[in-house]
Amino acid sequence: MTDKEKYNFLKKMHPDKSETEIVAAVKDFKVLESGMAGGQIAKALLKFGQSLFAKKAATEGVKAATKFGKTKKVVAGSAILYGGSKAAGSFGGGDNKDAADTTGSTQAEVDMANAVAAANAAGLDVNALLASPGGTQLNLNSNNLGAFMAKFGADATGYVGIGNVGIFTGVETPTSTPRRKFGGTITGTKKELVQLPDWNKMFPVDAAGLASAKQKFVSAGVLSPTDGIDKLKSAWDAYGKMSLEYSRAGHTVSPWDLLALQKGLSGSGSQTTTTIDTSPMAEQDVKTLLKRQLSASLGLTNIDDKAFNTFLKQVRAKEAKNPNKTVRTTTGNTTKVKTTPGYGQSDVLADAEAYAKQDPRYAEFQTADVFGNALVKALGLKS
Repeated sequence: MTDKEKYNFLKKMHPDKSETEIVAAVKDFKVLESGMAGGQIAKALLKFGQSLFAKKAATEGVKAATKFGKTKKVVAGSAILYGGSKAAGSFGGGDNKDAADTTGSTQAEVDMANAVAAANAAGLDVNALLASPGGTQLNLNSNNLGAFMAKFGADATGYVGIGNVGIFTGVETPTSTPRRKFGGTITGTKKELVQLPDWNKMFPVDAAGLASAKQKFVSAGVLSPTDGIDKLKSAWDAYGKMSLEYSRAGHTVSPWDLLALQKGLSGSGSQTTTTIDTSPMAEQDVKTLLKRQLSASLGLTNIDDKAFNTFLKQVRAKEAKNPNKTVRTTTGNTTKVKTTPGYGQSDVLADAEAYAKQDPRYAEFQTADVFGNALVKALGLKS
């Protein structure tokens, strides 16, 4: 949103406010919108306007009350930035039973605590808030922020941009620091740490970059080779958030380090799927195979229904016990497929031959067939 769009938006929502007040509100909001986009800005701007104008109204009331010697403090719990959502890290009264007791804190302190908590929850660098007019007025800095937030029941550590809290991109830059007392230099490396919105913006847009990133996730077993850009983007964001959570806990690990750990957990990134085909052969195909074999083994041209149904029942039992099985193993971009055939047509013919051997006529037919063929050849009727 441009400043003009923000002005028009606030003017529409608060028509009773003067131009000076609206312009000042737009200016004050700039420090809070870092890393936001689209609907997030509009939503945050709406909440900010409600909080800001409510705070000014409360301040005017305090000034009036001060004349009568009642109080010089603003009681916490009037209007809470970001809508009072505990999930967003809001503090102060309302119906929130878990809210910290902020009685005695100025409204400026409550608003700043809400802003810091909300920004941190969104993975934003909180230093922008510390450097804002509000942060300067409260004398906030990286050294006392923890104690300030602890007053509101929040964690004293784990704020993005403070210390080494941030997403480690995996990039380390060599450093060289002169020794003041003994001379020479101290060499080392500095890890590149970014806030969550910046990590999300680092998602590659070129084909080579996308292919490289996908290969890392596939190799770790997080994605499959057929997954598209939507799943790749979701995995990219998720591992960025995971890296940030590790950083809050004091562990500097990049999303790529986490993928290496995941690869170890998932068996070197291999994915194996087994497909079992239990579909039976067509009944007519079984009958054709049986008749063909009985014709060759017994000279029979037909088979009665009772005998066929008995044979078919045996075929179905063996099909169920020994189905076709396909094992597909994918490692990175390489997929190996191994198919183990189950009970099939050759097995039907073998069982039909075994069935024929149970018939008393089998040996006689085979002997007659052998001598018959020999006689035909001897008479020169068949080569």
